[in-house]
Amino acid sequence: MNESEPNAIYTLETVERITHISKDRIVLYYRHGLVSPIQAGGETDLVFDDEAIHKLRRIAFLLSEYGINQDGLRAFSSLLNEVERLREEVRFLRER
Repeated sequence: MNESEPNAIYTLETVERITHISKDRIVLYYRHGLVSPIQAGGETDLVFDDEAIHKLRRIAFLLSEYGINQDGLRAFSSLLNEVERLREEVRFLRER
């Protein structure tokens, strides 16, 4: 079941409930640059969007399936972000 809504924003508590990732772990990912909030008034006042939810779910998958460490997560996430960016670019170019 997908609990997120398009263009929605989520508090840290809501992200924890949606992703089943603890608030402490989400803050840790934020500190390490793995996920970016759309608003940060302090680590307890983080606000996220759908993109962050997607990234957190991907991180959870990579950890559970492959046991990747923080450095591996950072590298893998960067590569996956680039693949997604290139896919969007290809879609745009095909529509022209």
